[in-house]
Amino acid sequence: MSAPGEKETARVEAFSDGVFAIAVTLLVLEIRVPHVEAARLPAALLALWPSYFALVTSFFTISVMWLNHHRMFSYLGRTDARLLLLNGLLLLGITFVPFPTAVVAAYLGQPGQRAAACFLAVVYVGMAIAFNLLWRYASSEAREPRLLHAHANLEEVRAIRDAYRWGPLYYLGTLALSLVDGRLGVASNLALAVYWALPPRRSNGGEASLSAGR
Repeated sequence: MSAPGEKETARVEAFSDGVFAIAVTLLVLEIRVPHVEAARLPAALLALWPSYFALVTSFFTISVMWLNHHRMFSYLGRTDARLLLLNGLLLLGITFVPFPTAVVAAYLGQPGQRAAACFLAVVYVGMAIAFNLLWRYASSEAREPRLLHAHANLEEVRAIRDAYRWGPLYYLGTLALSLVDGRLGVASNLALAVYWALPPRRSNGGEASLSAGR
């Protein structure tokens, strides 16, 4: 039989999983079927490349966020009201992502692409900050009672905390690139998502050091 604390974390994670799933599903709804003559259909489909680009970027970003969120909750043994509020703040950012993604799809390769790319980057910066706040609160070793599992490896917890703290700075870098070139800014966001999706690195001592973006 599951302990009460395990039931609490399972409920929060199940609700969060639903939000992540809905957000990635909404991304594809912004791609509209082109209604043109049959001979022009291939060209019309190719002309939708900004939509494909924006979709893939946000899909990978949300997916990696979900992966790291799942890893985080594997270390938690209980929840409290503040954790729920911070988790809700993160989920607010997740649910908002389809809108800036649609803006990027509409303006990439056109006048206004830098503003659109900056908009997406700002949202990602906010999500990265929200994720850091959530993990730092959840992983605090000074809080009594702790939210961490009693058997949680504190070395790994600190390694994850150190990895997460750089996420907002990296996304600020994508914001700077977006100010220069919208396509470059979106591409850098996609590159970050791929980087964070890489398997955990291990130190010389053999302990895992997770590649976590937020």
